[in-house]
Formats: sequence, structure tokens, C-alpha cells
Amino acid sequence: MKNEPQSISFALFLKQVNFMILVTGGTGLVGSHLLVKLMQKGEKVRAIYRSQASLEKCKKVFLAYNCRELFEQIEWKKANLTDYFSLADQMQGITHVYHAAAVVSFSSKDANNMMKVNVEGTTHLVNLCLENEVEKLCYVSSVAALGSYPSKKCTDEEAIWQKEKHTSDYSVSKYYAENEVWRASQEGLKVVIVNPATIIGFGDWEESSSAIIKRVADGLSYYPTGSNGFVGVTDVVDCMLKLMHAKIENERFILVSENLKFKTLFDYIADAFDKRRPRLKVSINVAKIALIVDQVKAFITGGKAILTPQTLRTSFRKKCFTANKISQLLGYEFTPIEEVVKDASRFYKESA
Repeated sequence: MKNEPQSISFALFLKQVNFMILVTGGTGLVGSHLLVKLMQKGEKVRAIYRSQASLEKCKKVFLAYNCRELFEQIEWKKANLTDYFSLADQMQGITHVYHAAAVVSFSSKDANNMMKVNVEGTTHLVNLCLENEVEKLCYVSSVAALGSYPSKKCTDEEAIWQKEKHTSDYSVSKYYAENEVWRASQEGLKVVIVNPATIIGFGDWEESSSAIIKRVADGLSYYPTGSNGFVGVTDVVDCMLKLMHAKIENERFILVSENLKFKTLFDYIADAFDKRRPRLKVSINVAKIALIVDQVKAFITGGKAILTPQTLRTSFRKKCFTANKISQLLGYEFTPIEEVVKDASRFYKESA
């Protein structure tokens, strides 16, 4: 019995020596920038991916940071979040998990897939974290999983989510996914959740929020009247790393740099790419006509509609978020969005 404390101590030592990180969604906007930071810090990282095409997108981010050799040092494993057993195979020896994988869509056609990947996939992952005694999980959620206040008060971490008539399917999927993370925390898994606002940064031009940059960089002439919260991808990654290393658990944090009108954001992007600023203010009625035209065009061509009823509503809403919690707790200072846009545009120009 006298030797037992020593054996336990040695086991803990071995676990620290074998510190191993799993990243899901490593080929996405947040995941690729996270992988760059982790590899620059010399961490041992395993990352799961779905296809060779997604790996090439991630590699472009590493090339932008001039660290292709670090990309090759990642332990890449092909796996699917919705396949419990293929995911289980990748959990051996993992001590910490960054869960950034998700389907992001505001089209009702993708509702079932979002529930399967975002919710069922998260359920599989947190259960495997519990089974494998993972030390800590960082989950990348969204402000879409939070509620809002009836007054003009900005949304904070205490705003209770409620499903309403026009709540997006994406919002529903992220809210239910969060519930699985909270459930795992009650069962002993240490977790932190980040709820980023719209993320701006260098990534795939055709996906997620990066598509906003492409539309304006291509010479967009109009703008909607709404506003939203925005945050740089490097700020999101920095906050994730700090929260995982801090003695903080079972907490969520909104990540937002600034609340801006879409017109202001579009102006920043246009200036960064030396384009003319959007000058035509679009009314919601005109936007509804454009929505119908876009959907008819997509139906005829078999392509994907750019506009959806959900993105239309978002474009004309005035949303506001606050990151006071993480700023006060960690003293974190977010990068101004104008600077974020300039940095992203530089990467885009250099990679063209």
C-alpha cells in the first residue's frame, strides 16, 4: 500500500509526457488556424479529416504562414464524426480535444445533415472523451446557440436560447450540440465553450464567413441595413488556447471584437482590396425579390442558392454581442476588425 501513491504519481507523469491533442474540424477556418498555432508551439497533434480536398485547403493556410513543414508533422487521420467506431479509433492516447468540426449552413435543405454532424457527431465525441478520460475539451459553438434580450441590451453568456418561428436550423443544431457538451461536463468531463460571432479571416473563399470577403472583393455594389458581431479568426484561436491552459472549466465565453453595420464591414473589405465601396442601400423588399431570383436560378442550373430566407433576415437584423466576460477574466484585448480585414486581404493577395 505504501507504494501505491508513487505508482499513481508515475501514471500521472506518463500522461503528461504523452500529452496528445485531437483537433476535429482541422481543415476549416478556425481549425486550420488553430493547427498552425499548435504546431508552432511544438504540440503533438492528431487531426481528423474527411477528404483529400479538405486537406489541400488546410495546407494553403500553412503555406500562408510559411510553415508547410509543420503541416506534414500533423498526425492526419481520416474519420467521420457520425461514425462512432472510426472516431473511437482516433481517441487512443488523446489527453485534450479541440472540437471545431461543424456543418455551417443557412439552407433548410441541410437541416438533417446539420443535426447528424453537429449534434450526433458531438454526442459521439464527448462520450468517447469520457470513456478515454480526456482531461479537457474546448468546443467551438456559436452566438447562434445563445438567446437575445427584448431590450437593446447586447447578448451576453446569460441570454437564454429559445426556439422561435424564424430560428435557423443551424442555431438549433448548435444549441443541441452544446447541451451534449454540458451533459458530459455533468458526467465529469472538463469543458470550455466558445461562442464566436461571425468569424473573419483567411480561408476558403467559398465557405462560411470567408464568402463575405470574396463577394465584396469581387466588387459588390450594394449593402443591407443590418448589423452584427464580428471577430478575427486568430483571436478565436488565441482565446481557445488560453482557456484550455487556464484553470477554467464548465464555462462559456462569447468571442466578439466589434459590433458593426454590414456597410462598415463591407467598406473595410473594399478598401483592403482596393475596390469601390458598396454604395447602394438595399431595402428588405428589394432583397426579397433578389432572393426569389437567386433561388429560381439555382433551381434551373442545379447550383446552390447564395441567398436563403435565413441569411436575408440576418442581413437586416441589428444584432449586438458583448465579450466582457473573457475580457475581464483573462484581460484579453480583441483585434479591431479593420486590422483583421487588412491581414486577411494580405494573405488572400499573396496566395492568389
